[in-house]
Amino acid sequence: MKQDLKFKCLGAGREVGRSSLLLDFGDRVLLDDGVKLTPEGVEYPLKPETNLDAVVISHAHLDHSGNLPSLFLDNHALSFMTSPTLEISKLLWFDSLKIAGLEGFDSGYSKPEIQKTERFAFELGYKKHVNITEKTAMEFYDAGHIVGSALTKLYLPNGKTLLYTGDFNAAETRLHHKADLKCGKVDYLIMESTYGDRNHPPRKETEKAFAESVIDTLDRGGHALVSAFAVGRSQELIDVLEEYKLNVPVYLDGMGQKAAKIMLNNPSYFKNPKFLKRALMKAHWVKGEQMRKKALKEPCVIVTTSGMLQGGPIQYYIKKLYDDSDSKIFLTGFQVEKTPGRILMDTGKIDIDGSLVDVKMKVEKYDFSAHSDHDSLMYAVDKLSPEKIVLVHGDSQVIDVFKQELHGKGFDVVAPRTGEELTL
Repeated sequence: MKQDLKFKCLGAGREVGRSSLLLDFGDRVLLDDGVKLTPEGVEYPLKPETNLDAVVISHAHLDHSGNLPSLFLDNHALSFMTSPTLEISKLLWFDSLKIAGLEGFDSGYSKPEIQKTERFAFELGYKKHVNITEKTAMEFYDAGHIVGSALTKLYLPNGKTLLYTGDFNAAETRLHHKADLKCGKVDYLIMESTYGDRNHPPRKETEKAFAESVIDTLDRGGHALVSAFAVGRSQELIDVLEEYKLNVPVYLDGMGQKAAKIMLNNPSYFKNPKFLKRALMKAHWVKGEQMRKKALKEPCVIVTTSGMLQGGPIQYYIKKLYDDSDSKIFLTGFQVEKTPGRILMDTGKIDIDGSLVDVKMKVEKYDFSAHSDHDSLMYAVDKLSPEKIVLVHGDSQVIDVFKQELHGKGFDVVAPRTGEELTL
């Protein structure tokens, strides 16, 4: 008897964040289980109201992996992911526990759940065909997004295939090859659409403009304070700075250090691991407040977390430098509404010890996105040529524009809301 393929959007439906997608075709497979971090608190995906046969995690970012340990309160399905995804996820899960303890909120899980998650994790490399249930097989392909990120191809019992992109980048970056779209026939495509309505500036031009502005800051005797996400972005920027041969100290502070160690232990996941290793080894890894004070005594580059100025060592540096007009803050990632980074961009002010103060440092924003832009998304759709497309992980207005364009090209497209269920 033919089994319908049911799809339920538990998160990331017409929103960015808390990706969690349930497939039910006799076997029940969960694609990602993330959280959404907002200035108001953490938003969780809907709970799967069924026992799971398998879980697949596309990559380690918290909006795709951050809720996984809480599944192990009442589910014990195997979770399939690459080795770097498991290592980086563990780093972020323990960090979330620490922040929850400091800020007094419930993370949804505790240390034993992380240990269970690790026990039930099945680590898988790219292009390895494995059965994840008796009737269903899968393969990972390089998604080009961050270390270990994967496109997931499922071979369904009805003979059809489904590709879930997670977050992916169909264009090359300094650290990664472009997403591997040579994955054969695809009947159903579940695709992120974060940038479905716009393109990124050319990457080389962005890198050059960033490096030149850093050099200009240092020439004026200022500090280049680079706000960066811990996983991928911090290391990529140090790689860029090494390419431009800055003859000044480059400091790496914050959780980017731990992520860098994991990345250095997984060289096969990078385009040019030797150059990345050289860049990271030449950087000064900050250990404690004495080293931070030393960094502030000389013109230098400081690459540190957090990417949206919400916490981490960057707050220490901003307190010391905010009224120095020779120094600059470089924002290198998306700034969510109401975060300190977004408020700084919009108003020129930042909260220091409970008071909003004017920032005399220059503030510059650079687009180093690791997501596919509009043209890359269209390229992926044309190359894969699926029967049906499900758009997820995009703001509602962006998805509407992109969906209409795909319809105009003759594709069968749906864009469910979180909580919506449909039959493919």
